[in-house]
Amino acid sequence: MDDRGRRSAANWLAFGVGLLLLAAILARGIDVMRHPRPSIPKVVVGMKDEVYYTRGATIGDATALGHALENTGFFSDRGMSVLLSKNKGVTALSFVLGEGAWNHADTVAGFEEIGRRVATSIGGFPIEVHLVDSAWTVRKSVEVGKAIIGARDAIYYFGSATEGDARALGQALRDAGYLADLGVSVVVSKGDGAAIGFVVGDGVWERPEAVAGFERLARRVAPSIGGLPIRVKLLNAEMETKKEMAVQ
Repeated sequence: MDDRGRRSAANWLAFGVGLLLLAAILARGIDVMRHPRPSIPKVVVGMKDEVYYTRGATIGDATALGHALENTGFFSDRGMSVLLSKNKGVTALSFVLGEGAWNHADTVAGFEEIGRRVATSIGGFPIEVHLVDSAWTVRKSVEVGKAIIGARDAIYYFGSATEGDARALGQALRDAGYLADLGVSVVVSKGDGAAIGFVVGDGVWERPEAVAGFERLARRVAPSIGGLPIRVKLLNAEMETKKEMAVQ
């Protein structure tokens, strides 16, 4: 990969969940939870969307979260609802999904990305994202966190990846010369295998030499997060996967 792609990654800024990402989420079937329990307080965002809050979360937290969800595009007066809780230092967001939707990787990735974008509105990282069924049983729980490497570079960690994984990967990327305090963002995730995602400039994923460069980089740093095989993802500014490669 060249400096142009890396510097473009350093300057990315996404304001809304990408249309493809949001479409993937909605296609899996989100159940609107209007009244989880009559006793749980809520704030209404716009005319129809709702944030319920409990277990230490405040009306201020819920209001801030609602506005953040508007900014991502998840709230847009379609009658969507989420539940925010804060309990023993753990901040959690719960989303009710249609049966089996939590088993689809693109849906899980979409909600991880929503969590990443709204975390600062509810106190910062890390947070837990709970995907629950209509009976409020947690069917999948993922952590969404952030580790700052150096002064400006960020490694986001999703799924079962830990802050330790993120910091180890960050150090490996610094040693490889990829991270140099340019404000670059990288994602490490674990679940059904490990994956590293690189935010790159437009069209980088279409250049064979750049793709090959990221494959070499991933192979070099793979030992820091458990070794090969891993998946390598090239992401656009909205954290949508534009190209994915398996590195053995």
